[in-house]
Amino acid sequence: MKLGTSAGAAAFARPVGIHLRATISVAMVLAMVLGLPLAPAVAASGTLGSAVIGVTEPGGLSTEAELAVVGVAAEHGARSVALHRGTIQLTGVYRAGVVVQEPDPGYFIPMSSLAVDPGRAAPLIGGDVAAALRAGTLVFGETSANLRGAQVGDDVEFVGWDGSRQRLVVGAIAPDEAVWWSELVFSEAVAASFGFERKSSMAVWGFRAQDEIVIDLWTRLPDIRLRISSRDDPADPDGVMPTVLVKEKFGEFSYRPTGDGDRVVIDQTWKDENIVNVTLPLLGPFRCHRVVVPYLRSAIDELINEGLWAHIDRQDFQIAGGCFNPRLIRGGDKGGAVSRHTWGIAIDINPSDNPYGGRIGMDPDIAAIFQKWGFAWGGGWTYTDGGHFEWNHVPDHLLEG
Repeated sequence: MKLGTSAGAAAFARPVGIHLRATISVAMVLAMVLGLPLAPAVAASGTLGSAVIGVTEPGGLSTEAELAVVGVAAEHGARSVALHRGTIQLTGVYRAGVVVQEPDPGYFIPMSSLAVDPGRAAPLIGGDVAAALRAGTLVFGETSANLRGAQVGDDVEFVGWDGSRQRLVVGAIAPDEAVWWSELVFSEAVAASFGFERKSSMAVWGFRAQDEIVIDLWTRLPDIRLRISSRDDPADPDGVMPTVLVKEKFGEFSYRPTGDGDRVVIDQTWKDENIVNVTLPLLGPFRCHRVVVPYLRSAIDELINEGLWAHIDRQDFQIAGGCFNPRLIRGGDKGGAVSRHTWGIAIDINPSDNPYGGRIGMDPDIAAIFQKWGFAWGGGWTYTDGGHFEWNHVPDHLLEG
């Protein structure tokens, strides 16, 4: 099956997609027969805009950090809610007993998921979405619903974190911003019933003065590595692109765990269409997503022109670095999230000199050149990854040209 790209991804050469055993076109025919709308109805979101602070701790939010955030929020007249984040393995979407979308047997579609207390989170997610969660149904983010061909009333089947097979009804479709660009959303209580519990961050809103509450948060938690930011912004040039937007721009695959640590196997159709062999100066031969090749080549050419070539360790890149590498994200509890290396849009350079979460040995001039060509750099992240670059936007100077 082929899923088309969005208008925002129109610059890419051709549509990319996921290998499924039923197509959206079947769902569209069924919708017309049943008199259902072809486009999903999107619920209204809250009205708080960017006046929301997110507090994130690598590897999951500790009880100490959660209690401190709740206390500081209360002192500033603000409200807060815990956000559970992780990846759910989707096994199918169904409408009136007919398959809308389903991966091959033994494979799953990784879905970035969120669980919240709908009562506390209602001002953020909107009343319709909160009501759907209270009713025990799940909520789709808008972009994810479009990729799935999902509509309100459909059944969604997935594997819970406790290994159980679950099936829930789609109760609402939410604006992406309202659900932090998540693909699936559950109420905290429903998620707990199948083992999906991972408090990864807190959202805080309704404060009197943002600067004052941020200072108090840092003061109260001086020994905990936190990231404090406004509501997730997918346009952040040095940020991590939400998974649903990665899927929209680069296509999506189904996958199956191998049982060998964090390794996964992805469907061959997607890999054949998108992963290519490339050889570049300084790096040698490797594989990556066809879309990022021109940006990588431009970055390497500029490194050479600027005389920075001697700072790139080719042998280390070939042995410990690379680009395409189908696996989950490493380094602590990441909730089963799929690595950007699985899409072939991330590259690790001089990894031995830039250990994950450790010292940064990357020359800042090299980092600046990669950033210039659309790559986010892990050196500025809360949990540093100084050798990691992942593509997340078309450079402004190319758009202007």
